Amino acid sequence: MENMVNYGIDLGTTNSAITKFIKGEVAVFSNPTDFGRNTLPSVVGYKKDKILVGSKAKELLEKDPRNVVGTFKRKMGTSESYKIKAINDSKTPIDLSTTVLKELKTFLPPGEVLDAAVITIPASFDTIQSNATKEAGIQAGFKQVILLQEPIAASLAYANMKKEKDLQDGQWLVYDFGGGTFDVALIRIKEGEMKVLDHEGDNFLGGADFDRLIVERILVPKLEEKYSFDDLATSLKSATGRLNAQYYVMLRHAEEAKIMLSAKTSADITVEGFEDENGELVDEEIIITRSELNDLIRPYIDGTTDMIKKILTRNSLMPSDVQFTLMVGGSTYIPYVRKRVEEVLQIGVICDIDPTTAVAIGAAYYAATKPKEVREVSKEKIQSRISIKAAYEKVSKEREEIFSARVTGSLDDLFYRIMREDGGFDTGLKTLTERINEDLPLVEGVYNFFKLSIYDRHNNIIETDLGLIGINSGYGISGQPLPEDICLEIDDEDLYGATKLLLVFQKNAVLPLRRTITRQLNKAVVRGSEDNIIRVNVLEGPHTALPEANKPIGYLTLTGRQLTRDVHKGSDIEILVQLSESRDLTISVYLMMADQEFTETFNPKVRHTPIGKLRLDIDTLSEKLEEEIEEATEQENYEVAKELTSLRKEMEVVAEQIGTVADDDVTDARYQLEDKKRKLAQAIDFATKDKRISTARIRYAEIREKCSAIISEGGNDQEQKHFNDIVAQEPSFLNSQNLIKIQEKIDELSAIQGQILWRLPKFLTGTFSYLCNEVPKMNNPEQARSLVDAGRFSVESQNWERLREVNISLINLLPRSRNQDISTIIGF
Repeated sequence: MENMVNYGIDLGTTNSAITKFIKGEVAVFSNPTDFGRNTLPSVVGYKKDKILVGSKAKELLEKDPRNVVGTFKRKMGTSESYKIKAINDSKTPIDLSTTVLKELKTFLPPGEVLDAAVITIPASFDTIQSNATKEAGIQAGFKQVILLQEPIAASLAYANMKKEKDLQDGQWLVYDFGGGTFDVALIRIKEGEMKVLDHEGDNFLGGADFDRLIVERILVPKLEEKYSFDDLATSLKSATGRLNAQYYVMLRHAEEAKIMLSAKTSADITVEGFEDENGELVDEEIIITRSELNDLIRPYIDGTTDMIKKILTRNSLMPSDVQFTLMVGGSTYIPYVRKRVEEVLQIGVICDIDPTTAVAIGAAYYAATKPKEVREVSKEKIQSRISIKAAYEKVSKEREEIFSARVTGSLDDLFYRIMREDGGFDTGLKTLTERINEDLPLVEGVYNFFKLSIYDRHNNIIETDLGLIGINSGYGISGQPLPEDICLEIDDEDLYGATKLLLVFQKNAVLPLRRTITRQLNKAVVRGSEDNIIRVNVLEGPHTALPEANKPIGYLTLTGRQLTRDVHKGSDIEILVQLSESRDLTISVYLMMADQEFTETFNPKVRHTPIGKLRLDIDTLSEKLEEEIEEATEQENYEVAKELTSLRKEMEVVAEQIGTVADDDVTDARYQLEDKKRKLAQAIDFATKDKRISTARIRYAEIREKCSAIISEGGNDQEQKHFNDIVAQEPSFLNSQNLIKIQEKIDELSAIQGQILWRLPKFLTGTFSYLCNEVPKMNNPEQARSLVDAGRFSVESQNWERLREVNISLINLLPRSRNQDISTIIGF
């Protein structure tokens, strides 16, 4: 096809795969070192002077776990690194993912160059995890990396396999349960176009967790019954534990038993090769039954169905509104997973595609629609007389698709001809001009390929830089949805005494995204000063939550040293936020008063989660929870107290679990607990939402009364009309249970009030009198005294506009702490 990416990669937690789109079909490359296998185990090992990837690394894992790493995808975007004894160095999840991607390149035939690819990620991957995945691709030598959410990839694989005759318009679910992550997405097909309507997920839930459960809940208790161990679980899971190597042996046996139980009702696990604390040799054969496994995993499967129920509720759907559930991912091979999901949801399940390669196949279909930005041009084509830049839809359900091209170079005595590969369409020879426009007829439900050829007057073909033109008349995707809300943290001193979130982009908005927000500065910034700082903090997570419950992804800081002039409080700041399809975040800040613009692109790849910090966060959140329970009980709000008390039980479990995690724990425990902590913070926030809404309503009533009085004193017709409009809207926003809407109206009334106050002589003179007493504390007393003289003259001459300017300049000279207090002291 005409210079498309074409390659798709499923960079999985337990297994990875690589595919390529070739003329309407997708080829899955075979593993050259593991005959008959299309996947590569995502395991990396180090032995002396060589690196092992895949099955060989898995074999080494049991013998030498300190030199082998697996399931590192679940730690993408974290500060975790793995100490590798063999090389006396550490490797990050990005490093290890890079190694796996490099190994996947060896699956390609000799001479085939891979410099651009679509790499899949879980739909619930946050921005930092996404950036880390992209960085691994860059480090592996890809010059272009496009990220694709795994449920979308699975949907494309299924839809293009079924074709139009078998796939009707409607809604269905993709249930993607892999080795390390879980995603579920609601897909809608309408008139041939697929769209992701909603999704939920858990980046720390997968088949590897079932293996761990078998070890921790079945093997460890049975061994402790018969043998003498102080703390067998810690000894196994700690990186420095005596039995850490044995942990990986047990995990492999647990995985084998889990797979066997998909076909049989029981499986044997042999545990041997080490001694207990008394020196007794452990040699035990433990039988695990299918019913035991089912009991172990039931809460986790039910957790996935709860996520689906949330999606259905949010989208006002009944199970009968959903056509089917498409099962994807290795863990869906487990019969109980399929059975339980169908049983709980009452929605039929479909297992028509290979769950282990479906994501990689869908990635290749997507890659076929993405133009390569990396262009390898041969010497012959560089010397070509002409160049062609083409534009057309890569996916189309129309009967005809418009093809446009711009031609540059020497066009004298040249002709062009476009033919469909099946011979069903031919433009015939036409004179070549600078512009080509043709309607290309499409065969329904298949990939259509066209060849544009250029001829000289002797009918010899002229080489060009345009390849095959490919248009999919099957199914495409309308775009990738945003997994979480993207918000700005802004001051909210009136309501919380802290900050609140302003929604920029809403969850499920289709990437890429761009929005400009204009706000007024709540502080002055003096040129050259480092004390006054403008902070633009972008967070990821629910916009209705408190800022601390969400994840920071971009932070732009401006000080007076960067400014060419002073910027007054109340002046406009314009913030442009942009998100690319692969989630690169760009923030541009324009200060209108200084006529300066600052731009920065963020692609953070690491989030630090130290055990000590996590314990402190959980302790702090526990204290906040207790305070909220006490307050709700005192106010006899027993319903909220009951809800918070139920959260206390979850908090106690999390606190207990974090207490048992060793600082050098080799599992994903800290990241799972960090995720639980954040969700608990959101749940506490949601449970106490009514209290904050009540506070906001009281605050609104207070400021409405003040604003009304001030308008009567000195407002104009426009300000009165704006006030009346807000009051007329009260039934909708005061009864909406939407805290953000109430606060927006508080802000609007505050703006009207401030606008009038700064015109009123009484307010201006009162503020000036207060500021005169503050002169000795100001940063530049000499300049302040000069301003005071100018202010007194303004009062005498009743030059209120000049007095306003003097007041603002004096406020700018106040120390940072006093500057922040000024609005409270002077009343605005």
